[in-house]
Amino acid sequence: MEISSYRTGAGPQGVVRDFFIKGFDHPWMPTALFLPLASLLFFLIRSRGDMPWPTSLLWAALGVVAWTLVEYLLHRYVFHWVEVREPYRSLASGLHIAHHRSAEIAHLILAPPAISLGFGLLIYGLLAAATWSFARAALMEAGALLGYLAYEWLHFGVHRFRSPGSLLRRLQRHHFQHHYKDPRRCFGVTSPFWDWVFGTLPAKAAAQETKRR
Repeated sequence: MEISSYRTGAGPQGVVRDFFIKGFDHPWMPTALFLPLASLLFFLIRSRGDMPWPTSLLWAALGVVAWTLVEYLLHRYVFHWVEVREPYRSLASGLHIAHHRSAEIAHLILAPPAISLGFGLLIYGLLAAATWSFARAALMEAGALLGYLAYEWLHFGVHRFRSPGSLLRRLQRHHFQHHYKDPRRCFGVTSPFWDWVFGTLPAKAAAQETKRR
């Protein structure tokens, strides 16, 4: 299916299909969807009154950190999974490969709600299994959603705008290494930390890190 065909026609069915499949055109749109959801999860758990504020915030912060790892693993092992046959290849990596071909098209930068909501449910299940607690998993999920929104804003910004600060310029250079020099490296968007951990920094940077050790 051509990417352009994701833009469906008019009418209620087309609007619903566009919302879940086509994707967003600006980060305000996923923010309007996921920020209230993250807030709801956090304050629902807080309303039970059985967890102190510092503990609740700690679990949410762990969720933000967990997101950076999820972001790296999804980008490296799912969105670049091209060694499988159709239709699995298109399901796993079709939209992301289209993004590589047309990196500045807004609705290819931002994940469609059907994908982000689906992965959000999967992540919550994994967090619940890892923590043995639906409450702690919900707090981590709230943090992970905030991390995801930071990812969407940063990813959109590095492709659509000139980065105003030195930190953002470094993140932009890191991401452009992935896009325009070596798609087997630099999978982190919000942080290069996991690229450093797993040895997927740019070759020169990796060599410099090796010399420092």
